[in-house]
Amino acid sequence: MVTETMIVIALRQKNWEAAAEMVKEYAEKKPESEIAKIAAAVGTAEKSVKAAWLLSIFSEIKWREMNEVEL
Repeated sequence: MVTETMIVIALRQKNWEAAAEMVKEYAEKKPESEIAKIAAAVGTAEKSVKAAWLLSIFSEIKWREMNEVEL
């Protein structure tokens, strides 16, 4: 079972291949999630500097949001 946290961690580590696989699985189960909406960018991050840069920003924002909820 893939979680949003696992995906955000892979994105923060710039592990694009693992993130792409996890996003696919997650998007099938939750097609309306934010994660599902970034699937195309994750799939191209290895080859696209812009996609990688935007995903890095997205993952940092999501990471901070998740940590705020825990506080």
